Amino acid sequence: MKAKNILLSLSLSTLLFSCEKDTPFITEPAEGEGQILKSALNVDLRDGELGQSSLRSTRADVPYDDFKVTFIKDGSSSPASSYRYGDMPDVVTLEKGAYSVVATYGENLDAEWNNPYYSGQSDVFNIRAGEITDDIGEIVCRLENIKVSIAFAPILTQQMSESSYVEVKVAPDVDDKSVKGLQFTKFEEENGISGYFRYVKGVSLVATFNGMVEGLRVSATKAIKEVEKGNHYKITFKLHTQEGENQGDANAEIGLDTSVTVTNVERNVDIEDDEILDDSERPREEDPEKPDDPNPPVPGGAPEIVGVAPIDIDAVNEIDGSVPVGMKVTSSADGGFSEFMVLIDSPDLTPDELESAGLSAELNLAETPDQFATPLTNFGFPVNVKGQKEANIEISTMLLGMLQAVGQGHTHNFKLIVTDANGTTEKTLQLHIK
Repeated sequence: MKAKNILLSLSLSTLLFSCEKDTPFITEPAEGEGQILKSALNVDLRDGELGQSSLRSTRADVPYDDFKVTFIKDGSSSPASSYRYGDMPDVVTLEKGAYSVVATYGENLDAEWNNPYYSGQSDVFNIRAGEITDDIGEIVCRLENIKVSIAFAPILTQQMSESSYVEVKVAPDVDDKSVKGLQFTKFEEENGISGYFRYVKGVSLVATFNGMVEGLRVSATKAIKEVEKGNHYKITFKLHTQEGENQGDANAEIGLDTSVTVTNVERNVDIEDDEILDDSERPREEDPEKPDDPNPPVPGGAPEIVGVAPIDIDAVNEIDGSVPVGMKVTSSADGGFSEFMVLIDSPDLTPDELESAGLSAELNLAETPDQFATPLTNFGFPVNVKGQKEANIEISTMLLGMLQAVGQGHTHNFKLIVTDANGTTEKTLQLHIK
């Protein structure tokens, strides 16, 4: 039986503060400024599983105070103001103009326990000089990462060793040894602990059981192609049984079966799992002769990413910040680029640093959100390149200067993930700032 759909809607205005439309200014705004009430923010949190999630067990205990609220002025390269909701003043003063509000909870991490990441953005509204804004409409926040839980069938739980675990990885290339995974043991299953993984379009999920069952070493893998954000993937492992099996055979092998339930947390309904692969469709460690690539190249070739001299895309580049950094990306497929992502991995470009510059750690150059278009252009990135067959990236001296200021002597990585009808190409530009 499918669980009932539960929509948790909360008007943030009812938590700490309520005021009427004629509430006076708390501080007199300067000329050209207007104000917005804290009570104007209304969040609809779409998670039908929230009552069972790691946030809290009841609606009243959901930590809405920990939501981050960011006001973004239309056309600006940096946020106008940002608050933890619990610390936000009852009235916020802003320059007149068009704005939107982004509400987020949690961090969008590669892999972490009990770490749901919710995000939503309001429609554009206007702040008018000398006026108070008391309603901006609804901000719908949805789960933006991927939820995974593991279950062991009762008989398997009895027979498996305490050290047995299932390692889960979610990434564009799950065979990459550098990809962070989470290891689910009996403890995580018994305590209902879920893992949350960063979503990038086209990512796959692989869950691998490793351990001892009835004294024998067992390994089994379940792979799921192109998992989606906002979904909960519950993977169940159970002992494989077969009638007539000789249980006394000392050379017998123990196998595991797997099943997957995919639930959309917003609607709390199961989704067809057509994309789930059997073990036989995935390379196994004991079969090194089987090809590793489940997506063989398509004639015509995937997109090409090359460095423009003196940049070598396959090496660490020593940069002093005075010369722009160039790359050329081309597509030979009909329809040009369909996806074009840049992921920034830098020890110094923290979320706050990126936010202050009008950027984020994940940049969509194919269909670029309006609030990122201007700063991306200023920093030398192309925007809205979906359908194009060529894009030139020239990381400007402005961005390199910022890297020098915050991270001189460090290496900063810019990972490009580019997709067209012929496939996906990933390259990482590595810049070591002198």
